[in-house]
Amino acid sequence: MTDHFDAITGDGAAATETEWKAIVSAISPSLRRIVAEVVMTNGASLSRRFYAAMMDDSEAQLYLDHELVETRLRDSMQRWLVGLFADSGETASVGMVSHQRHVADSHARIKIPIHLVGRGARLLKHWIWEFLADDVRLDRDDLRGAIIFVNDMIDVAIDIMNASFVSSSDRAARMDEAYRLFSLSQDLAIERERQRASLLEWSQQMTYAVHRKPKAGVPGIGQSGFGLWLTHKAEFMFERAPEILHIVAAVRRIDHQLVPRFAAPLAMEDLSALFARLETEISTIQFHLTTVFNRYLEVENGRDVLTRLFNRRFLPSVLSREIELSKRENHPFAVMLIDIDHFKRVNDGYGHDSGDVVLQKVSALIMNNVRAGDFVFRYGGEEILVVLVAVAQRSARTVAETWRAKVEAATIPLSGGRSLGVTVSIGVAAHDGHPDYQRLVARADGALYEAKNAGRNRCRVA
Repeated sequence: MTDHFDAITGDGAAATETEWKAIVSAISPSLRRIVAEVVMTNGASLSRRFYAAMMDDSEAQLYLDHELVETRLRDSMQRWLVGLFADSGETASVGMVSHQRHVADSHARIKIPIHLVGRGARLLKHWIWEFLADDVRLDRDDLRGAIIFVNDMIDVAIDIMNASFVSSSDRAARMDEAYRLFSLSQDLAIERERQRASLLEWSQQMTYAVHRKPKAGVPGIGQSGFGLWLTHKAEFMFERAPEILHIVAAVRRIDHQLVPRFAAPLAMEDLSALFARLETEISTIQFHLTTVFNRYLEVENGRDVLTRLFNRRFLPSVLSREIELSKRENHPFAVMLIDIDHFKRVNDGYGHDSGDVVLQKVSALIMNNVRAGDFVFRYGGEEILVVLVAVAQRSARTVAETWRAKVEAATIPLSGGRSLGVTVSIGVAAHDGHPDYQRLVARADGALYEAKNAGRNRCRVA
């Protein structure tokens, strides 16, 4: 068993290729060609039946939608099947092993459970057996050999996928934990005071809205700066902390029980009683907020030394969580890629120290304009990536244009009494429901490329 596992992990690549070659060489070329022809002829049908079965599965439905199946996945499944059994002999083993690992990496990013992959493999094998049994070219012995070949080929492909999936999932889990620890290593004393102030600000807005004549729309705490921070950052930073659960419960009571009553006409006595309940809930939040921060308070470290932004190594953890939140609670979000235009000219003309100052100032401008729940990363040399939570595409485009204009209007002081103005190009991509975060970043990158090609100092939406 150990030898087999070693053969299908990254360290056993050569052994895996040997195993694949052994399976291929154990069947006659003529029989292999028949199997390849049967799979190729019925590939579209197999793919169609596969996704029909998956769409009927309540668990598998969480990872699929009809448009995705129709536009991409059915063709991808057909290509995978045809490629797996293509009559190319032993020479294809290296490429096929690599391809199975690539598929597994995609499954890991999307977090498709292994047992769903196994269930799909069982269905495919059963349907291929049926097609082989109907082929008049196969006698009893040939049919037996063909079925064994199909079983072995699909099984070894799934073995490779599973081993790579486990490896990728382990890396992702370690990265999630590293990001959580990193979040806790920020200056939590400052963050604690920031969130206290945010909570107080919402409380004041609530009071003004209730007493204004005519009564204005009563704001919920869940969509306030504090609420966004709680949903998108605190629950991840303080994972499984009981204080966070108490805060979430208090926020829900405020939004679901108190806010609707504040919005209705009330007698003065009822209003006073309602404010007393609100004060109790806010005191509960403040108590648990102080407790959890004090318990996790640590010295700040781990940020990008120059810009003090997040390091991009934590981007997969953040985007995976936002995609999960979007799927579970229908929260929209968007990714924004910002590139400082002609940054090489700044370095060449003013020196790298001045280039560092420009990068710091642009980073600070962006950080000063994001909300508590948003994430800002130094993505590359002069690229900044922003995850805008709880915004749809139109709002994200408006934010991008606002930031672009602010950078253009800013004057950056340099050493020696000099100053400099720069511009940025911005690519925006709203999450469209696709579960792979790399595709979302690639769409933002494509929009950024369009903005730069169109003349720079502009925004483009994917």
